Amino acid sequence: MQVKDFMSTLLYSLTPVDTIGTAAALFVDKGIDGIPVVENGELVGLFTKTHLIRAIHNGWKLDTPINYFMSSNVRTIEPEADILDPRITSAGRYPVVAENKMVGFLTKSDIMQALHEIIGSISSRYETIIHSAYNPIVTVDCNGIIDMWNQAAERVTKIKARDVLQHHINEIVPESRLMEIIATGKTEYGIKINVAGVTLITNRAPIIKEGKISGAVAILYDITELEKISKELVSVKTLNRELDAIIESSFDGLYITDGDGYTLRINKAVERITGIGEDQLVGKHMQEIVDEGILSRSASLMVMDKKEAVTTLLVTVKGQTLLVSASPVFDDDGNIYRIVTNVRDVSELNMLKQKIEQLEGIKEHFELQLEQMKLRLSGHLVYKNHEMENLVYQAMKVAEFDSTILITGESGVGKELVAEIIHRNSVRRSGPYVKLNCAAIPESLLESELFGYDSGAFTGAKKEGKPGLFELADDGTLLLDEIGEIPLHLQAKLLRALQEKEIMRVGGTRPIKINVRIIAATNRDLEAMVKKDEFREDLFYRLNVVPLHVPALRERKDDIPVLIHHFLDIFNQRYNLNKSISPALISILIDYEWPGNIRQLENLVERLIVTSSTEIVEPEHLPPHILQPRLAGGPKQAIILNQILPLKEAVEYLEKALLKKSLAACKSQNEAAELLQVDPATISRKARKYGLSLNG
Repeated sequence: MQVKDFMSTLLYSLTPVDTIGTAAALFVDKGIDGIPVVENGELVGLFTKTHLIRAIHNGWKLDTPINYFMSSNVRTIEPEADILDPRITSAGRYPVVAENKMVGFLTKSDIMQALHEIIGSISSRYETIIHSAYNPIVTVDCNGIIDMWNQAAERVTKIKARDVLQHHINEIVPESRLMEIIATGKTEYGIKINVAGVTLITNRAPIIKEGKISGAVAILYDITELEKISKELVSVKTLNRELDAIIESSFDGLYITDGDGYTLRINKAVERITGIGEDQLVGKHMQEIVDEGILSRSASLMVMDKKEAVTTLLVTVKGQTLLVSASPVFDDDGNIYRIVTNVRDVSELNMLKQKIEQLEGIKEHFELQLEQMKLRLSGHLVYKNHEMENLVYQAMKVAEFDSTILITGESGVGKELVAEIIHRNSVRRSGPYVKLNCAAIPESLLESELFGYDSGAFTGAKKEGKPGLFELADDGTLLLDEIGEIPLHLQAKLLRALQEKEIMRVGGTRPIKINVRIIAATNRDLEAMVKKDEFREDLFYRLNVVPLHVPALRERKDDIPVLIHHFLDIFNQRYNLNKSISPALISILIDYEWPGNIRQLENLVERLIVTSSTEIVEPEHLPPHILQPRLAGGPKQAIILNQILPLKEAVEYLEKALLKKSLAACKSQNEAAELLQVDPATISRKARKYGLSLNG
């Protein structure tokens, strides 16, 4: 089927000078998500809801022309293109162009409608074929519920499908034993049963999909007339005739060999199905038949090798594809005495099956993409908050492009996880992902870490030199965490690397080209630092191409219960425990302000799990600084200010005094961070700022 059979012909278009307000009105009024942009009758771009949302989010006015935002590199398709072309089914929307003029627009909805109609058509044809089969066919699902009772089954049993469908098989045919087939996975042939007073022979087999039993199928043969005749004949003669009648009346081909692989007998159905007669087969060894090219392979030979039933596909000399099921018959000594092969012509059914599997594969592809996208979106970033959902959506969108991204937010909110999401979903996902915490590297070493150095660059340098992180991240992504801690003299060099796409090693004489996508992260207000001349303005604007702000945990309290249970599961599994947290405790934690954000919450959950002696963690297990609005460790000590100072100096005086007292009272910076309810990195940074040591 072609694109023109499903494309939308009612077109709405814009010109490059139309405004985003005009586009927004069309989106709302017409319920569409993409509008082609046409100039002088020719397609010049595409403006989507994503463009609109991005423009509004970035503060553009509604009277701004859309040519600032539209995609100008738009892929188009022809009306005669195959709708099942994977390049079409895997895309979102396509303008349809003929002779350089737009004639339609193909959307995701149009593609899904096309797939639905094609699958429905093939499924209908498949069902028609099943109902046209001569033999009764009955199938059940894994619970034994009848889901197929073809017209031949109605004819033979005199029971209508409407009276049995969705009923349990044991209610209609207690002797079917199909539930045993589902339970054991075994295949049975030539089993006699009675259905509605009619004696039938049945072949039963499990239905296996993706390695699992999803149901069972029975193919029935009416032998009522044969049984009436057999009662009037001598037993041996009767058995022979009954056997002959069964073999010859079978709609499917029956091929019988002895235990050594020589052909003993074929029924007429084999000749009808294959066009190959007895003179070409009977008396010949199966290997000889394969060597002559009459059959591409032999199921009988496979049975002789494996000593068990085998089902396989083979091709005849005339090009027909056959489904053959060969079963061994053992004598009293356990040796193969006969091999009986059931032959079915499935060339057309196989073609339809492959087509259905192809379409089902496309459908599963879309479903899998959606599931994988959810997984890719979340990763270790657990959330249910709507603002976080929007943030992750924005991260996924900008991941498709190489723009520089600035991620802001307090310490511990998960900025690194957002950066990982961007890298994993970018075109650079197969490249290196290098991370650097700018606050954790001394200023004297930061330049060589970033840009590398050549031999003899400084005392102690390696003889062979060393590549920097920019070189190590080539063709990948470089995360510069705590970007606000980079000293001013390095900011100029970093700016040049971003602008020129090249770096110069320390002590080097030649520039090195780089291809790196930069993601910067900080918990500081860079804009305020720019005003204080603490951060270069030009570098700030170079980094702030796409800003993403991660909200603090106190701003998304609906995520707190989800995160608590997430960390609870992790630590229960890690320490082989089965503890739970009471609703009362969760309520207290929701009301807490979480200055250390998610990192503090994770540490607290681990602390509660490993220190509590009960299976249910209750509020009394909480540390005092969370239960009470005061510092842990005893009553407050007064910090006295004897003169009036500017507010900024007074705040710094108080901060320094409080930090000094905390460091003097604690054994480590981590303990001081817990006492002051801040991140350890904050303690380290401010201690350097005020020249304080661990002992105060």
